[in-house]
Amino acid sequence: MSQVKEVLLIRHGQGDHNRLFAEGRNAEAFALRDPAINDIGIEQATTLGEKFRDLKEEERKVDLIITSCMKRALMTTEKVFGPVPPCPVIVSTLPIENGDGNCNYGTPLSEISGQFPGYDFSLVTEEEWWTTEESHEHLLERCQEFRNFLLARPEKRIAVVSHGRFLTVFTGEDKEQFNSFWNCDAREFVLSEDGTMKQGKVFLRVETWPWK
Repeated sequence: MSQVKEVLLIRHGQGDHNRLFAEGRNAEAFALRDPAINDIGIEQATTLGEKFRDLKEEERKVDLIITSCMKRALMTTEKVFGPVPPCPVIVSTLPIENGDGNCNYGTPLSEISGQFPGYDFSLVTEEEWWTTEESHEHLLERCQEFRNFLLARPEKRIAVVSHGRFLTVFTGEDKEQFNSFWNCDAREFVLSEDGTMKQGKVFLRVETWPWK
C-alpha cells in the first residue's frame, strides 16, 4: 500500500554513552551495553512530550509509533508519549543504531520485551536481534528496507523513535555531517512513493545541554 507518508523522526534522549563521547571518553562510551537514558535524557524526553502536546492538533496527531528495540529509544518513547500512548506502538529492529560497538548492541528479546509490556514486539523474531560490526553498506540497505516498510503501512502519519546516525543516513543528510539529529530532536519529513524525503513543517528541539 504505497502512498506518501508524513513521518515524525525522533532521536532518543541522552544516555551516558552520549555524555562520554562528548567528553572524548570513547572507549568507556563504547563499553556500555544498551545504555538507558540518564537523568538529562529523561528531562529531554519529558520536555519534548510537553512541546509535542502544545502543537496544533493536526501536527501532533500520529496514527502509529514505531520505536527501535534499544533501551534508550523505548524509554524515550515512554517519556514522550506517556504511559498511555495515543496510538499503537510497535517495536522494530529496522531503525536501531548502526551496530558498531557495545553501546549499540541490544538486550535479549525475552528481557527487553518484559520491561515494556504495553508495546508490540511481534516483529522482533530473534532473541539476539541486533547487528554487530555493521558495515555502511548494510546500514544503507537497512534504511531502504525501513523506507519500504513505512510505505507499505496503512497509516499515513507515523512517529519513529530512533538514533542519531541511523536517522542521519535514513534522511540522506550523512553527505554533509555524521549526525544531524540532536538528542530528542523531533523533525517531520514527507516520504514519497519513490523513497525521496523532504523536510516537513514540524521541527522541535530540546536544548538542555551543549551537546549536538
